[in-house]
Amino acid sequence: MNSKPTILVSENKTVFQTPFLEQKWAQYFNVEILDTNKNYNSRSTVVVSDWIDFTKNNDIHERILANNGLRHIIDHCWDSWDSSLDNSADFIIRPRDFIRINESIWYKALGYDKIDLVSYPSRDFLLLMNMKRPHRTKLYNSLYPMLSNNIYSYVENGIPLHNAQDIEYTNDDCWQRYTDPQWYTDTRFSVVAESWTKFNPDINPTRNINVNEKTLKPCAFKHPSIVLGQPETLAWQKRQGFETFEHCIDESYDTIEDEDARFDKVIEQIKYCIQDKTIFNDGVTKQKLEYNYDHFYNEKIVMKLFQEQMVYPLLEFIES
Repeated sequence: MNSKPTILVSENKTVFQTPFLEQKWAQYFNVEILDTNKNYNSRSTVVVSDWIDFTKNNDIHERILANNGLRHIIDHCWDSWDSSLDNSADFIIRPRDFIRINESIWYKALGYDKIDLVSYPSRDFLLLMNMKRPHRTKLYNSLYPMLSNNIYSYVENGIPLHNAQDIEYTNDDCWQRYTDPQWYTDTRFSVVAESWTKFNPDINPTRNINVNEKTLKPCAFKHPSIVLGQPETLAWQKRQGFETFEHCIDESYDTIEDEDARFDKVIEQIKYCIQDKTIFNDGVTKQKLEYNYDHFYNEKIVMKLFQEQMVYPLLEFIES
């Protein structure tokens, strides 16, 4: 195919319309707003929808074009595993490392890689929680006696940011990745409350777990972290090329399958780090923080993932 293929989209909610990714996509595809009254070349044009079960609605524009002979792609970049909608499309785009790709490009677009991060901690930890979940409530309750002198939030539980300044916002999408670097420079380490889903071997037989932006944020802001998540969350970090901090804390919690036992081990490590102010203040930790920061923002690595997991599979499908 000599010319660039065309990606047709409608509402502004697919990964092809993400502002900071638009220039990346433009190198390989023409991304256009679909027009049901227009004739398209079915060999070089595909229609993309996001989370739409249009098998149940004949009026959805993507279905109209698919019925007219265009191949249909579902954008499941934010969904790690299969879903009931997979069989309703000709192709599913679901890159395994999307969160790594997206966060690095997004944070660079926000200018976070230009910030001078000089640590001068006056508090022990940073705990940022938004959506209400049972394991986060349990974490909040367990750490409650220690929260008063630390920076924390649990927004859906009615607890806004404490001991730091937040910003007023009108755009939820911008606020969702809004970060004040001072949250990180004012604290010694992050307590990360990851997303937590029950393991389903029928959906994911290889146990290749979900990890979201919460685990990556400390890497982007030169911060050590203790992660309350699913087993092997730290193993996922290492597979991504990041360093963790087993040299100064007990990270065996990452291997514990039992939820209660893993939770208790995480709390134990948090308390240990609060009591000993020298932890995370050693030369090895500082080297790891610099390495993680550089690795997170490494455009060569990120663009290789973008090409291999997103661009090339799409091109191969369209050209097949």
